[in-house]
Amino acid sequence: MNYIVIDLEWNQPIHTNVGNSESKNYEKSRICKDMQFEIIEIGAVKLNENFQEIGRFNRLVKPSLYKKMNPIISEITGIRENEFHKEGKFKTVIRNFLDWCGEDYIICTFGNRDIHELEINMHYHKCEIPWKFPLKYIDIQKIFGIENNEPNEQRSLEMVSIYMGVEQKKVYHRALSDAVYTAEIMKKMNRENFEKYQSLDYINLPKTKKEEVEINLGNHMECLSRGFDSKEEVINYKDIYITRCPVCLKKCRKKIRWFADINKYLCVARCENHGLMEGILYIKNNYNGYYALRKTFQIDDEKYKVIADRKNLLREKRKIKRNK
Repeated sequence: MNYIVIDLEWNQPIHTNVGNSESKNYEKSRICKDMQFEIIEIGAVKLNENFQEIGRFNRLVKPSLYKKMNPIISEITGIRENEFHKEGKFKTVIRNFLDWCGEDYIICTFGNRDIHELEINMHYHKCEIPWKFPLKYIDIQKIFGIENNEPNEQRSLEMVSIYMGVEQKKVYHRALSDAVYTAEIMKKMNRENFEKYQSLDYINLPKTKKEEVEINLGNHMECLSRGFDSKEEVINYKDIYITRCPVCLKKCRKKIRWFADINKYLCVARCENHGLMEGILYIKNNYNGYYALRKTFQIDDEKYKVIADRKNLLREKRKIKRNK
């Protein structure tokens, strides 16, 4: 199996006076499931199973939606509008890229945005998305945080690259350069963690209830529901509220029942063999419909108290609001 280390650069609309062509294109993109970022460059490095570099891919993509470069993006990347004159459009470039990837590979990225934006762009351009659920990929930014005991921090590529002692030869914020830096960081990390702490793609969903499975991603469990037509259908789908232990997969008994916390739901359950578990539930939507994403983590008594206090605080706030 090969490792495809990918990085993308994208353009976005310029927010100017309502009525001009760029604003109309922006509205058009919002109709198409909020494709606010149009890919303008794809860069990738191919590593073999021994993490030796065996190929590179780098192409600019001629924009179809946002043809005028956002000046901030131009300043960051150095990409100018006149560079796209002889470049292929997205459908052509993505076909070339997928052919270059080959058959047996896993995608590696720095952060979780690239996979998301790539598939949003593929959907917008009506390209066949070859990856089916469950698509696992390697998020180097996330694994770096886990290895350095700061799982909730999102360090920049440049910071991590310097910290890991990677030679600083190239500029940042260009697709191939950033892919090269990410590949060099990978070579210096604990490779066992690439298998242990994989990430799960949220764009492709299970098609049926039968395909809904809980997947162990190393330090936690994740489950994606299939797509539904409405948010209410997801909320009424009882299976999304089941909490399983990430270690033994057994159902856990609730100690704190699910409660709403701003943009998510939280609960705490106990496994008779492995202790306390925090459940986090998100209800989202994309072009596949509305769906639930549930994550389950092992926690200690201190975190249990934090969640209990949070529930009590929210309950008191609602009570005060009702009384007013």
